[in-house]
Amino acid sequence: MIETGLIETDVQVLLATYNGEAYLREQIESILAQTMPVSVLARDDGSRDGTVAILEEYAGRYPERFTLLPTGASTGSAKGNFLRLMEAATAGYVAFADQDDVWVREKIALEMDAMRGLEQKHGVGGPLLVFSDLMLVDEELKVLHKSMWKQQGIDAANIHRFARIVAQNVATGCTELINRPLLQLAMKMPEDAFMHDWWIAMLASGFGASALVSQPTVFYRQHSHNVLSAVLHERPSGVPQWRNHAQRREQWEMSVHQAEALWRVHGGDLTAKKRDVLAAFLRCETHPNRVVRVFTWLTQGFFLNGGLRANLATLWYLWDMKVAKQTAAVV
Repeated sequence: MIETGLIETDVQVLLATYNGEAYLREQIESILAQTMPVSVLARDDGSRDGTVAILEEYAGRYPERFTLLPTGASTGSAKGNFLRLMEAATAGYVAFADQDDVWVREKIALEMDAMRGLEQKHGVGGPLLVFSDLMLVDEELKVLHKSMWKQQGIDAANIHRFARIVAQNVATGCTELINRPLLQLAMKMPEDAFMHDWWIAMLASGFGASALVSQPTVFYRQHSHNVLSAVLHERPSGVPQWRNHAQRREQWEMSVHQAEALWRVHGGDLTAKKRDVLAAFLRCETHPNRVVRVFTWLTQGFFLNGGLRANLATLWYLWDMKVAKQTAAVV
């Protein structure tokens, strides 16, 4: 482990739940079994099953390591639930946990080693993010894919390229570990930010530094009740269908809303170079000239994971945006 002269600080795991009784115990047990001690801060968002009873049980069994926040009014989203947890977090480092996964026992230790490396290189005062690969598993934890990054063609190093992370997220929330400066920055997350993990990744890329742990640290369970889950089928091949814009529009507008939120909340604090990048991305949405939209996207390098096909689909959307915006977004 890298020596930094820092005082050892607790890692707090933020556990957001909603109707998660089916797999919750396995998730909690894997967190409490970490080789590096952690504490858990949990909040339920209005479950109607036995989730709260499970959380109360663990809070009673481990009062010094497991804290359950009062539910209060439901936020109605995982993002909102995590924001309430972020606002209540007290530790120097924070990790995020879904309610249905299982963590590798060394997860936090591996990520804290990477965090110490970032601190040694960049100092302790700036926003820092560590995240890892995941194994995709079924409901019984049978491995479907050993690496989500490879299965989905994710280049996690895009976290270091601001233009790429504005266009598409590469950091999955249940693998993220952040320091307190990044937590404090992320707590300004507005309602129109899409998800907390992408918001955090954009902030780390825009204002701080990140490190990747290539070893999968999470058994990422795929089942019918995931709020957000990986795409388990093989990536599409061949040429995208012309004017089949419904899903392209949904994905594009999701990224635009996220970028607009970043511009509104933090745009004035970015460096001039990164502010220009963000403005260029938004220009791909607003400029009336299709040639300008496509040329801007290409020259700024807003390239997506998924290879040529994914990027062709986006270019066709930008070229045909007037028609695409008349197409109802369908998942």
